[in-house]
Amino acid sequence: MSVRRAIATTIALLQASLAAADGASPFDNLQPQPKRVVAADGVCGKPASVKFLRGAIEGVREDLAGEAYELVIAPDGVTIRASDQRGERYARTTLAQLAKLADGKLPCGTIVDWPQYRWRGIMHDCGRNYLDVALIKKMLDLMAAYKYNLFHWHLTDYHGWRLESKKYPMLQAPWAFRRQLMKFYTQAEFREILDYAAARGITVMPEFDVPGHSLAFRRGLGIARMDDPKVQGIVCDLVDELCSLASPDEMPFVHIGTDEVHTPEEKAAATFCPAVAERVRRNGRIPVGWHPGEGITASDGTKSVRMLWQESYLPDDDECVFDATRLYFGHRDCMDMINAAAFLKPFRFAHDERMNLGVVACSWHDDMIGDDPAALFRNNIFAPAVVMHSSLMWERRDLDRPEYRVKLPKPGTEDFALLRKFEDRIVAHRDKVLRDFDMPFAFVRQTDFRWRVSDSEGRVAAEDVAQGTVCLHHWCDDDQDLANSYVAGKTGTATLETWIKSDSPRTVGVWVGFTHYSRSGDRGRGLPEDGEWDAPSKGVCVEVNGRVVPPPKWARPGLKYIARHPEILYSNNIVELPFAGEEYWMREPMQVSLDAGWNHVRIVVPHTAKKYRYEWVSTFVPVEGTSDHPHEVAGLGYSSRPPDGFPKAAGQVAPSASASRILPRL
Repeated sequence: MSVRRAIATTIALLQASLAAADGASPFDNLQPQPKRVVAADGVCGKPASVKFLRGAIEGVREDLAGEAYELVIAPDGVTIRASDQRGERYARTTLAQLAKLADGKLPCGTIVDWPQYRWRGIMHDCGRNYLDVALIKKMLDLMAAYKYNLFHWHLTDYHGWRLESKKYPMLQAPWAFRRQLMKFYTQAEFREILDYAAARGITVMPEFDVPGHSLAFRRGLGIARMDDPKVQGIVCDLVDELCSLASPDEMPFVHIGTDEVHTPEEKAAATFCPAVAERVRRNGRIPVGWHPGEGITASDGTKSVRMLWQESYLPDDDECVFDATRLYFGHRDCMDMINAAAFLKPFRFAHDERMNLGVVACSWHDDMIGDDPAALFRNNIFAPAVVMHSSLMWERRDLDRPEYRVKLPKPGTEDFALLRKFEDRIVAHRDKVLRDFDMPFAFVRQTDFRWRVSDSEGRVAAEDVAQGTVCLHHWCDDDQDLANSYVAGKTGTATLETWIKSDSPRTVGVWVGFTHYSRSGDRGRGLPEDGEWDAPSKGVCVEVNGRVVPPPKWARPGLKYIARHPEILYSNNIVELPFAGEEYWMREPMQVSLDAGWNHVRIVVPHTAKKYRYEWVSTFVPVEGTSDHPHEVAGLGYSSRPPDGFPKAAGQVAPSASASRILPRL
């Protein structure tokens, strides 16, 4: 651990200790939150004394009963009651979290808990960007720590067929690959990952994505089109080979893709997808396909499991489904990740809950990753996403709040109080539970922020905006998304202002950014030119106390999008260049000087592009430490109203005692 990171961690732990002293209980910061908690006086004097009793937990749905547990922490030891080892595992996971949150002093109490959904998964795309075995194991460790039990392993795509085939070894020939040539998983490594995952209570669901996304398949085998008569037999052979590597109990699901058949070369015969699904069934597995996607209903009417990935496509009443909508965290930045995790509900449609198999959050990274495979965890803010999304997979959530998709609740409301508690939990896990876990955790508290947003005419559109990334126009074009942003209209200028109170003159690190790039080929609008913050818009201005904050020196200033040929999707264009600091959390914080007392931050964001549909955003977040391991800057307060001594707009008043919250200076 670097000295800088160690200092930042020490400050964060002191802050967390102060918060605990203010009344926060370690039980309150468990993530995900248990169904029932009854705290008791005292601490456990014998935390190593753990007794396991086999017994059922009452009131749990039959298909979830094996994962339920009761955890009793008493002065003389710990007792776990569960019907099988799954419940015991989750009880021990909760116990390990609680010990770290309580600094080793286990508080006495009783926890009764079980999940809301049978399967709770993370999908990771290793077809486009190979991730080595050691990093996959690290990912599985993190998933296990937050009670996930499904690893959806996307093994094939345009850029590589990443699982060794001994029957068709040309799939691993150099000419088959578009990226990371000949980087694939041997069958022994595949088996190693299955065993490693199983030891942590995680089931692997492998995916061969066909007939779309099949460029590597066709290049390797010299096949021009997926409607070639021999393709169906080859893919069925590959399914047989895959299923030979694990029993149905170990690997009950096989995902066969079926989505995004874009080109004539990818269009398969009508019999192809149903035949591949039937071959999966013959091997004793359950076939899964994306929805929308090609039809995979068998000739006798037998349906496969659908995995939803677009909100506008709903399953039939008699279809079993996984829900992955709204959960592509490669489309989020590190300060708006919390929106979906805290407020959106899986399975927002009316559907028999027994048919709702589970929820899967997806880590897509279509753009080339380059020479640093760990950047897959940094660019996609992987660790915060895993921690946050565990809530919506495990906890019961009755209300769906799409109005908070891009705009968080207003301070002073009940929803804001819920957000604040959720944020407290994430910060506690960053600083305590995961403080020694070697993975970037780019997230800091934002509910202390207070922004004022004005439109092109100088009219105040919003005050007391408590967000790090303020969305001025969501990427969708419909009226609802415009209403959920802060400045209506697709063109114009927005001005954001906040007043930051510092208890001393100092230089602080700041995350600053304006263009939000998805990690899935969304740099097509080009990159900012030298001296500019944004692309394609120009003229963004950031000022602190009237002093202009210049943009960083870009690695590829003004780089433009190059049109891609549909046959080689995601190739020969800007996405074949790794990210190089385009997003604010991918580069180190900028250094900005603050005076003692109140400081005025003013950001002017012009927006003139009409042909692009994307999020028009502004981010200005003070941070301590590094971008991989940031913490809040202590001793700062925020107000959206100008204090005494600053020019006031008509009707403006100085900040009241409740207008800002100042963190302690340690």
